Amino acid sequence: MTLNIDDNGTIFIYQGDSGEVVINGIADDNDYLVYFSIKDPDRNSVGSELVVNSNYNDYVTFFIPSTLTNLLDVPKGDCCKVYHYGIKICTQDIEDTQFVQGAEFGQLNNMIVFPKIVEGSYV
Repeated sequence: MTLNIDDNGTIFIYQGDSGEVVINGIADDNDYLVYFSIKDPDRNSVGSELVVNSNYNDYVTFFIPSTLTNLLDVPKGDCCKVYHYGIKICTQDIEDTQFVQGAEFGQLNNMIVFPKIVEGSYV
């Protein structure tokens, strides 16, 4: 898996690759539904939101499949493209956007996508 996350929470990935994103710091007092969403620079959703249960843990792991990252287009001739991602925890009464690794209110979580360099598949 070629997904990397730096100290600021920026995700780096190649288009078409898969990887795991671990989100820490979730309250462990409830079995939250935790959502992961990717937006393009114009704030349009890319693919469907991913959702997992926290199961009373203080972290969750999202598996980002290649079917989703294939939708992260990098224009020909560009070295990369910046997308944004968000995390939200929910219960029946609560919907809270989460800040990733020290981000401040209103700060966007970046996802830097590099162009696909090989097609490949498991046959």
